[in-house]
Amino acid sequence: MKRIISTSLVLLLILGGISAAFAAEKPADNTASPSAVTSEAVAAADTATPAAVEGDTSTTPAVTVIPDMNFTGQEVKLSLEAAYKKMLADSPGAKLAELNRQSADGVAKGYGESVQTLKQMEKSGSWAYDSSNKEMAKANREYATAQGPKNYEAEINDLKTNTLKNYYTLKELENQAKIAKDNLALKEKLLTNTQLKFKLGTVSKNDVLQAEISVNEAKDQLLAAENGLKTMKMAFNQFMGYNLMQNVTLTDIIKEVPLSSKSLADSIKGALASRNEISEAAYGLQVANLAFKNYTAYPKNSSKYIKAQMDVLKAETGYKNAPLTVESDVRNKYMEMNQKYAAVQTGKKTVENAKETERLAQLQYDAGMATLSDVETAQLGYYNAQLTYSKTLLEYNLAVNDYELSSGVGTTPALIP
Repeated sequence: MKRIISTSLVLLLILGGISAAFAAEKPADNTASPSAVTSEAVAAADTATPAAVEGDTSTTPAVTVIPDMNFTGQEVKLSLEAAYKKMLADSPGAKLAELNRQSADGVAKGYGESVQTLKQMEKSGSWAYDSSNKEMAKANREYATAQGPKNYEAEINDLKTNTLKNYYTLKELENQAKIAKDNLALKEKLLTNTQLKFKLGTVSKNDVLQAEISVNEAKDQLLAAENGLKTMKMAFNQFMGYNLMQNVTLTDIIKEVPLSSKSLADSIKGALASRNEISEAAYGLQVANLAFKNYTAYPKNSSKYIKAQMDVLKAETGYKNAPLTVESDVRNKYMEMNQKYAAVQTGKKTVENAKETERLAQLQYDAGMATLSDVETAQLGYYNAQLTYSKTLLEYNLAVNDYELSSGVGTTPALIP
Protein backbone atom coordinates (compact mmCIF):
# COMPACT_ATOMS: atom_id res chain seq x y z
CA MET A 1 0.00 0.00 0.00
CA LYS A 2 2.86 2.36 0.91
CA ARG A 3 4.56 1.45 -2.36
CA ILE A 4 1.45 2.43 -4.35
CA ILE A 5 1.20 5.82 -2.59
CA SER A 6 4.91 6.53 -3.17
CA THR A 7 4.61 5.64 -6.83
CA SER A 8 1.65 8.01 -7.22
CA LEU A 9 3.56 10.85 -5.60
CA VAL A 10 6.51 10.32 -7.91
CA LEU A 11 4.24 10.39 -10.97
CA LEU A 12 2.62 13.64 -9.79
CA LEU A 13 6.00 15.27 -9.27
CA ILE A 14 7.18 14.20 -12.72
CA LEU A 15 4.03 15.54 -14.41
CA GLY A 16 4.34 18.82 -12.49
CA GLY A 17 7.92 19.21 -13.60
CA ILE A 18 7.06 18.56 -17.25
CA SER A 19 4.30 21.24 -17.13
CA ALA A 20 6.65 23.74 -15.56
CA ALA A 21 9.32 23.05 -18.15
CA PHE A 22 6.83 23.43 -21.00
CA ALA A 23 5.62 26.76 -19.59
CA ALA A 24 9.22 27.99 -19.30
CA GLU A 25 10.04 27.06 -22.90
CA LYS A 26 6.89 28.79 -24.37
CA PRO A 27 7.73 32.41 -25.39
CA ALA A 28 5.75 35.05 -23.53
CA ASP A 29 3.37 37.09 -25.73
CA ASN A 30 3.89 40.68 -24.47
CA THR A 31 2.68 42.40 -27.69
CA ALA A 32 -0.37 44.50 -26.92
CA SER A 33 -3.12 45.16 -29.44
CA PRO A 34 -2.98 48.43 -31.38
CA SER A 35 -5.82 49.80 -29.35
CA ALA A 36 -4.03 48.92 -26.15
CA VAL A 37 -0.85 50.62 -27.34
CA THR A 38 -2.77 53.72 -28.26
CA SER A 39 -4.59 53.85 -24.96
CA GLU A 40 -1.39 53.35 -22.99
CA ALA A 41 0.47 55.94 -25.04
CA VAL A 42 -2.28 58.51 -24.58
CA ALA A 43 -2.44 57.78 -20.89
CA ALA A 44 1.31 58.13 -20.60
CA ALA A 45 1.29 61.37 -22.54
CA ASP A 46 -1.51 62.79 -20.43
CA THR A 47 0.19 61.94 -17.15
CA ALA A 48 3.75 62.71 -18.17
CA THR A 49 5.35 65.81 -16.73
CA PRO A 50 7.77 67.99 -18.74
CA ALA A 51 10.65 66.49 -16.79
CA ALA A 52 9.69 63.04 -17.99
CA VAL A 53 10.27 63.99 -21.63
CA GLU A 54 13.91 63.52 -22.41
CA GLY A 55 15.57 66.56 -23.99
CA ASP A 56 12.52 68.83 -23.52
CA THR A 57 13.79 72.05 -21.99
CA SER A 58 10.75 74.21 -22.81
CA THR A 59 8.92 75.88 -19.96
CA THR A 60 5.44 77.33 -19.77
CA PRO A 61 5.51 80.88 -18.41
CA ALA A 62 3.48 81.40 -15.29
CA VAL A 63 0.36 83.44 -15.89
CA THR A 64 -0.69 85.83 -13.16
CA VAL A 65 -4.44 86.32 -13.25
CA ILE A 66 -5.77 89.48 -11.63
CA PRO A 67 -8.75 88.22 -9.56
CA ASP A 68 -10.70 91.49 -9.75
CA MET A 69 -11.07 94.61 -11.87
CA ASN A 70 -8.40 96.60 -10.07
CA PHE A 71 -5.50 97.80 -12.20
CA THR A 72 -2.24 96.72 -10.62
CA GLY A 73 1.53 96.92 -10.95
CA GLN A 74 3.86 99.85 -10.52
CA GLU A 75 2.11 103.02 -11.65
CA VAL A 76 3.04 104.17 -15.14
CA LYS A 77 2.64 107.93 -15.56
CA LEU A 78 2.18 108.64 -19.23
CA SER A 79 1.99 111.94 -21.09
CA LEU A 80 0.76 112.17 -24.65
CA GLU A 81 4.28 112.92 -25.87
CA ALA A 82 5.62 109.87 -24.01
CA ALA A 83 2.87 107.77 -25.58
CA TYR A 84 3.97 108.98 -29.02
CA LYS A 85 7.59 108.09 -28.30
CA LYS A 86 6.69 104.63 -27.02
CA MET A 87 4.51 103.81 -30.01
CA LEU A 88 7.15 105.03 -32.49
CA ALA A 89 9.87 103.07 -30.70
CA ASP A 90 8.47 99.58 -30.22
CA SER A 91 4.91 99.25 -31.49
CA PRO A 92 4.03 96.74 -34.24
CA GLY A 93 2.61 99.62 -36.28
CA ALA A 94 5.93 101.49 -36.28
CA LYS A 95 7.83 98.32 -37.15
CA LEU A 96 5.41 97.57 -39.98
CA ALA A 97 5.83 101.10 -41.35
CA GLU A 98 9.60 100.68 -41.37
CA LEU A 99 9.35 97.29 -43.06
CA ASN A 100 7.06 98.75 -45.71
CA ARG A 101 9.57 101.53 -46.32
CA GLN A 102 12.37 98.99 -46.71
CA SER A 103 10.15 96.95 -49.01
CA ALA A 104 9.56 100.00 -51.20
CA ASP A 105 13.33 100.53 -51.40
CA GLY A 106 13.74 96.90 -52.41
CA VAL A 107 11.07 97.20 -55.07
CA ALA A 108 12.74 100.33 -56.46
CA LYS A 109 16.11 98.58 -56.59
CA GLY A 110 14.54 95.60 -58.31
CA TYR A 111 13.00 97.78 -61.00
CA GLY A 112 16.31 99.61 -61.30
CA GLU A 113 18.05 96.32 -62.04
CA SER A 114 15.39 95.55 -64.63
CA VAL A 115 16.04 98.87 -66.34
CA GLN A 116 19.77 98.16 -66.49
CA THR A 117 19.13 94.70 -67.91
CA LEU A 118 16.84 96.11 -70.59
CA LYS A 119 19.43 98.75 -71.48
CA GLN A 120 22.03 96.03 -71.98
CA MET A 121 19.59 94.08 -74.14
CA GLU A 122 18.96 97.24 -76.18
CA LYS A 123 22.67 97.79 -76.75
CA SER A 124 23.24 94.17 -77.73
CA GLY A 125 20.35 94.25 -80.19
CA SER A 126 18.66 91.30 -78.49
CA TRP A 127 15.47 90.14 -80.19
CA ALA A 128 13.79 89.92 -76.75
CA TYR A 129 14.20 93.64 -76.08
CA ASP A 130 10.94 95.57 -75.74
CA SER A 131 11.05 99.34 -75.25
CA SER A 132 7.68 99.34 -73.49
CA ASN A 133 9.08 97.02 -70.82
CA LYS A 134 11.94 99.44 -70.26
CA GLU A 135 9.57 102.39 -69.90
CA MET A 136 7.34 100.42 -67.54
CA ALA A 137 10.26 99.35 -65.34
CA LYS A 138 11.55 102.91 -65.24
CA ALA A 139 8.14 104.26 -64.24
CA ASN A 140 7.81 101.62 -61.52
CA ARG A 141 11.27 102.41 -60.18
CA GLU A 142 10.64 106.16 -60.02
CA TYR A 143 7.25 105.67 -58.37
CA ALA A 144 8.51 103.23 -55.73
CA THR A 145 11.50 105.47 -54.97
CA ALA A 146 9.34 108.55 -54.48
CA GLN A 147 6.39 106.85 -52.81
CA GLY A 148 8.26 104.82 -50.18
CA PRO A 149 9.09 107.77 -47.88
CA LYS A 150 5.62 109.26 -48.39
CA ASN A 151 3.96 106.00 -47.42
CA TYR A 152 6.14 105.78 -44.33
CA GLU A 153 5.11 109.30 -43.32
CA ALA A 154 1.44 108.46 -43.87
CA GLU A 155 1.65 105.30 -41.75
CA ILE A 156 3.37 107.22 -38.95
CA ASN A 157 0.67 109.90 -39.19
CA ASP A 158 -1.97 107.21 -38.85
CA LEU A 159 -0.18 105.65 -35.88
CA LYS A 160 0.12 108.99 -34.09
CA THR A 161 -3.52 109.80 -34.85
CA ASN A 162 -4.65 106.49 -33.34
CA THR A 163 -2.47 107.15 -30.30
CA LEU A 164 -4.02 110.59 -29.89
CA LYS A 165 -7.55 109.18 -30.22
CA ASN A 166 -6.95 106.37 -27.73
CA TYR A 167 -5.22 108.64 -25.23
CA TYR A 168 -7.84 111.38 -25.24
CA THR A 169 -10.78 108.97 -25.48
CA LEU A 170 -9.58 107.35 -22.27
CA LYS A 171 -9.13 110.78 -20.72
CA GLU A 172 -12.64 111.79 -21.78
CA LEU A 173 -14.08 108.68 -20.15
CA GLU A 174 -12.21 109.62 -16.98
CA ASN A 175 -14.01 112.96 -17.17
CA GLN A 176 -17.35 111.21 -17.63
CA ALA A 177 -16.74 109.07 -14.55
CA LYS A 178 -15.86 112.18 -12.53
CA ILE A 179 -18.99 113.96 -13.76
CA ALA A 180 -21.10 110.95 -12.75
CA LYS A 181 -19.43 110.90 -9.33
CA ASP A 182 -20.10 114.60 -8.79
CA ASN A 183 -23.70 114.09 -9.90
CA LEU A 184 -24.13 111.35 -7.31
CA ALA A 185 -22.80 113.70 -4.63
CA LEU A 186 -25.40 116.30 -5.62
CA LYS A 187 -28.18 113.70 -5.47
CA GLU A 188 -27.06 112.48 -2.05
CA LYS A 189 -26.93 116.05 -0.76
CA LEU A 190 -30.42 116.67 -2.11
CA LEU A 191 -31.67 113.50 -0.41
CA THR A 192 -30.21 114.63 2.91
CA ASN A 193 -31.90 118.02 2.59
CA THR A 194 -35.18 116.40 1.59
CA GLN A 195 -35.09 114.04 4.58
CA LEU A 196 -34.47 117.02 6.87
CA LYS A 197 -37.37 118.92 5.31
CA PHE A 198 -39.58 115.88 5.78
CA LYS A 199 -38.74 115.79 9.49
CA LEU A 200 -39.64 119.46 9.68
CA GLY A 201 -42.89 118.74 7.87
CA THR A 202 -42.24 120.98 4.88
CA VAL A 203 -42.19 118.22 2.25
CA SER A 204 -44.07 114.98 1.80
CA LYS A 205 -42.85 111.40 2.09
CA ASN A 206 -43.25 111.16 -1.66
CA ASP A 207 -40.45 113.71 -2.09
CA VAL A 208 -38.14 111.59 0.05
CA LEU A 209 -38.93 108.50 -1.98
CA GLN A 210 -38.32 110.37 -5.21
CA ALA A 211 -34.98 111.66 -3.92
CA GLU A 212 -33.97 108.11 -2.96
CA ILE A 213 -34.82 106.91 -6.47
CA SER A 214 -32.67 109.67 -7.92
CA VAL A 215 -29.73 108.62 -5.75
CA ASN A 216 -30.04 105.01 -6.89
CA GLU A 217 -30.24 106.10 -10.52
CA ALA A 218 -27.13 108.23 -10.05
CA LYS A 219 -25.34 105.22 -8.57
CA ASP A 220 -26.27 103.19 -11.65
CA GLN A 221 -24.97 105.97 -13.90
CA LEU A 222 -21.70 106.08 -11.98
CA LEU A 223 -21.30 102.31 -12.21
CA ALA A 224 -21.93 102.40 -15.96
CA ALA A 225 -19.39 105.22 -16.37
CA GLU A 226 -16.80 103.36 -14.32
CA ASN A 227 -17.36 100.16 -16.30
CA GLY A 228 -16.94 102.06 -19.55
CA LEU A 229 -13.75 103.61 -18.20
CA LYS A 230 -12.31 100.23 -17.19
CA THR A 231 -13.16 98.75 -20.57
CA MET A 232 -11.33 101.60 -22.31
CA LYS A 233 -8.38 101.26 -19.92
CA MET A 234 -7.95 97.64 -20.94
CA ALA A 235 -8.20 98.57 -24.63
CA PHE A 236 -5.67 101.37 -24.14
CA ASN A 237 -3.24 99.05 -22.36
CA GLN A 238 -3.53 96.53 -25.15
CA PHE A 239 -3.01 99.25 -27.78
CA MET A 240 0.08 100.57 -25.99
CA GLY A 241 1.57 97.12 -25.44
CA TYR A 242 1.13 97.03 -21.66
CA ASN A 243 -0.31 94.22 -19.59
CA LEU A 244 -4.09 94.25 -19.75
CA MET A 245 -4.52 95.32 -16.09
CA GLN A 246 -1.48 97.61 -15.89
CA ASN A 247 -1.96 100.65 -13.69
CA VAL A 248 -1.50 103.60 -16.07
CA THR A 249 -2.10 107.24 -15.16
CA LEU A 250 -2.53 109.74 -17.98
CA THR A 251 -0.84 112.99 -16.97
CA ASP A 252 -2.17 115.24 -19.74
CA ILE A 253 -5.64 116.76 -19.66
CA ILE A 254 -8.05 117.48 -22.48
CA LYS A 255 -7.84 121.19 -23.07
CA GLU A 256 -9.08 123.28 -25.94
CA VAL A 257 -6.38 123.49 -28.60
CA PRO A 258 -6.21 126.58 -30.83
CA LEU A 259 -7.83 126.54 -34.23
CA SER A 260 -5.41 125.52 -36.95
CA SER A 261 -3.40 128.42 -38.31
CA LYS A 262 -3.45 126.90 -41.81
CA SER A 263 -5.79 128.70 -44.14
CA LEU A 264 -8.19 126.67 -46.23
CA ALA A 265 -6.52 127.77 -49.47
CA ASP A 266 -3.03 126.82 -48.29
CA SER A 267 -4.27 123.47 -47.01
CA ILE A 268 -5.88 122.65 -50.35
CA LYS A 269 -2.72 123.61 -52.24
CA GLY A 270 -0.60 121.49 -49.91
CA ALA A 271 -2.94 118.52 -50.23
CA LEU A 272 -3.00 118.65 -54.02
CA ALA A 273 0.80 118.69 -54.06
CA SER A 274 1.40 116.01 -51.42
CA ARG A 275 -1.50 113.62 -50.85
CA ASN A 276 -0.84 109.99 -51.66
CA GLU A 277 -4.15 109.69 -53.47
CA ILE A 278 -2.89 112.16 -56.09
CA SER A 279 0.44 110.41 -56.71
CA GLU A 280 -1.22 106.99 -56.82
CA ALA A 281 -3.75 108.17 -59.42
CA ALA A 282 -1.01 109.76 -61.55
CA TYR A 283 1.00 106.55 -61.44
CA GLY A 284 -2.05 104.50 -62.36
CA LEU A 285 -2.65 106.62 -65.45
CA GLN A 286 1.01 106.42 -66.49
CA VAL A 287 1.04 102.63 -66.19
CA ALA A 288 -2.26 102.28 -68.06
CA ASN A 289 -0.93 104.35 -70.97
CA LEU A 290 2.29 102.34 -71.10
CA ALA A 291 0.37 99.07 -71.02
CA PHE A 292 -1.92 100.29 -73.80
CA LYS A 293 1.08 100.65 -76.12
CA ASN A 294 1.44 96.88 -76.12
CA TYR A 295 -1.98 96.53 -77.78
CA THR A 296 -1.90 99.32 -80.37
CA ALA A 297 -1.15 96.77 -83.11
CA TYR A 298 -4.22 94.69 -82.18
CA PRO A 299 -7.48 95.11 -84.07
CA LYS A 300 -9.53 97.85 -82.41
CA ASN A 301 -12.47 95.51 -82.01
CA SER A 302 -10.42 92.81 -80.29
CA SER A 303 -11.12 92.06 -76.63
CA LYS A 304 -7.55 92.79 -75.53
CA TYR A 305 -7.47 96.17 -77.26
CA ILE A 306 -10.85 97.13 -75.80
CA LYS A 307 -9.83 96.03 -72.30
CA ALA A 308 -6.62 98.05 -72.47
CA GLN A 309 -8.61 101.03 -73.69
CA MET A 310 -11.05 100.61 -70.80
CA ASP A 311 -8.15 100.49 -68.34
CA VAL A 312 -6.86 103.79 -69.70
CA LEU A 313 -10.32 105.33 -69.42
CA LYS A 314 -10.69 104.19 -65.81
CA ALA A 315 -7.23 105.51 -64.97
CA GLU A 316 -8.01 108.86 -66.60
CA THR A 317 -11.24 109.11 -64.62
CA GLY A 318 -9.42 108.29 -61.40
CA TYR A 319 -6.71 110.83 -62.17
CA LYS A 320 -9.27 113.57 -62.86
CA ASN A 321 -11.34 112.74 -59.77
CA ALA A 322 -8.45 112.39 -57.32
CA PRO A 323 -7.83 116.15 -56.92
CA LEU A 324 -11.56 116.76 -56.49
CA THR A 325 -11.83 114.03 -53.87
CA VAL A 326 -8.82 115.35 -51.98
CA GLU A 327 -10.05 118.94 -52.08
CA SER A 328 -13.47 117.83 -50.87
CA ASP A 329 -11.84 115.94 -48.00
CA VAL A 330 -9.86 119.01 -46.92
CA ARG A 331 -12.92 121.25 -47.12
CA ASN A 332 -15.03 118.79 -45.09
CA LYS A 333 -12.37 118.56 -42.41
CA TYR A 334 -12.11 122.36 -42.34
CA MET A 335 -15.87 122.69 -41.83
CA GLU A 336 -15.84 119.93 -39.21
CA MET A 337 -13.11 121.69 -37.25
CA ASN A 338 -14.95 125.02 -37.25
CA GLN A 339 -18.29 123.42 -36.42
CA LYS A 340 -16.76 121.59 -33.44
CA TYR A 341 -15.04 124.79 -32.35
CA ALA A 342 -18.40 126.58 -32.29
CA ALA A 343 -19.90 123.64 -30.38
CA VAL A 344 -17.13 123.89 -27.78
CA GLN A 345 -17.82 127.59 -27.23
CA THR A 346 -21.53 126.87 -26.89
CA GLY A 347 -20.82 123.95 -24.59
CA LYS A 348 -18.72 126.03 -22.22
CA LYS A 349 -21.46 128.62 -21.88
CA THR A 350 -24.12 125.94 -21.50
CA VAL A 351 -22.21 124.32 -18.62
CA GLU A 352 -21.80 127.68 -16.89
CA ASN A 353 -25.49 128.47 -17.21
CA ALA A 354 -26.60 124.98 -16.18
CA LYS A 355 -24.39 125.11 -13.10
CA GLU A 356 -25.86 128.44 -12.06
CA THR A 357 -29.38 127.19 -12.76
CA GLU A 358 -28.76 124.18 -10.52
CA ARG A 359 -27.41 126.39 -7.74
CA LEU A 360 -30.38 128.74 -7.87
CA ALA A 361 -32.85 125.85 -7.95
CA GLN A 362 -31.24 124.41 -4.83
CA LEU A 363 -31.47 127.75 -3.03
CA GLN A 364 -35.11 128.16 -4.04
CA TYR A 365 -35.86 124.64 -2.87
CA ASP A 366 -34.23 125.30 0.49
CA ALA A 367 -36.33 128.45 0.79
CA GLY A 368 -39.50 126.59 -0.11
CA MET A 369 -39.91 128.42 -3.40
CA ALA A 370 -39.22 125.45 -5.69
CA THR A 371 -40.16 121.79 -5.77
CA LEU A 372 -37.96 118.74 -5.67
CA SER A 373 -38.77 118.16 -9.32
CA ASP A 374 -37.41 121.62 -10.16
CA VAL A 375 -34.09 120.83 -8.50
CA GLU A 376 -33.79 117.43 -10.14
CA THR A 377 -34.52 118.92 -13.54
CA ALA A 378 -31.78 121.50 -13.00
CA GLN A 379 -29.34 118.84 -11.83
CA LEU A 380 -30.10 116.69 -14.85
CA GLY A 381 -29.52 119.65 -17.15
CA TYR A 382 -26.17 120.37 -15.50
CA TYR A 383 -25.14 116.70 -15.69
CA ASN A 384 -26.01 116.38 -19.38
CA ALA A 385 -24.36 119.72 -20.23
CA GLN A 386 -21.09 118.54 -18.70
CA LEU A 387 -21.19 115.23 -20.56
CA THR A 388 -21.93 116.93 -23.87
CA TYR A 389 -19.15 119.48 -23.40
CA SER A 390 -16.62 116.79 -22.48
CA LYS A 391 -17.44 114.79 -25.60
CA THR A 392 -17.49 117.88 -27.85
CA LEU A 393 -14.09 119.01 -26.60
CA LEU A 394 -12.61 115.63 -27.52
CA GLU A 395 -14.20 115.73 -30.97
CA TYR A 396 -12.91 119.27 -31.58
CA ASN A 397 -9.31 118.41 -30.69
CA LEU A 398 -9.40 115.39 -32.98
CA ALA A 399 -10.94 117.48 -35.77
CA VAL A 400 -8.06 119.97 -35.58
CA ASN A 401 -5.57 117.11 -35.89
CA ASP A 402 -7.43 115.62 -38.87
CA TYR A 403 -7.56 118.95 -40.68
CA GLU A 404 -3.85 119.64 -40.24
CA LEU A 405 -2.89 116.18 -41.49
CA SER A 406 -5.17 116.50 -44.52
CA SER A 407 -2.89 119.11 -46.09
CA GLY A 408 0.12 116.76 -46.22
CA VAL A 409 0.55 113.19 -47.44
CA GLY A 410 -2.44 112.14 -45.35
CA THR A 411 -2.82 108.99 -43.28
CA THR A 412 -3.35 106.39 -46.02
CA PRO A 413 -0.37 104.86 -47.87
CA ALA A 414 -0.53 104.42 -51.63
CA LEU A 415 -0.27 101.01 -53.25
CA ILE A 416 3.22 100.08 -54.48
CA PRO A 417 3.09 97.09 -56.86
